[in-house]
Amino acid sequence: MNSCPFCPIGAGDVEGELVAHRTANVFVLPVPWQRAKNLGHCLVLPAAHVTSLHAAPRGLLAELFDVVAQVTAAVREVFGAPGSMVLQNDDIPGQTLSHLHVHVIPRSPDDGFILADPGKLEIPFEARAQQAARLREALTGR
Repeated sequence: MNSCPFCPIGAGDVEGELVAHRTANVFVLPVPWQRAKNLGHCLVLPAAHVTSLHAAPRGLLAELFDVVAQVTAAVREVFGAPGSMVLQNDDIPGQTLSHLHVHVIPRSPDDGFILADPGKLEIPFEARAQQAARLREALTGR
């Protein structure tokens, strides 16, 4: 039995009043815990149980990110946010929700939102060029 909390919502079985938007394959939910200065934080999810971005079919990805773009525009209008942040965690260690989802977080100049990591390192140009070359090879086979 699938214990995913999002699958019944995606199937239309429960919590329909929380679904802000639905297309044939994607739905939008406000998250239950939101920062006071980032009200309107939403998740955009596929209705079907897909566990990672790289496992999603291309057509679903196109629909998913089309809806993400619509939500970024809507949070500006509805919550007065001049911008938004789009985040997606893909199979990260410790992740407890294994249903693909994209966060759309309304942002304002004074919201104090940080994703800062004090352990960040400045990577020199040569090292970044090497990273780019390795990724290029993996992505294109060249």
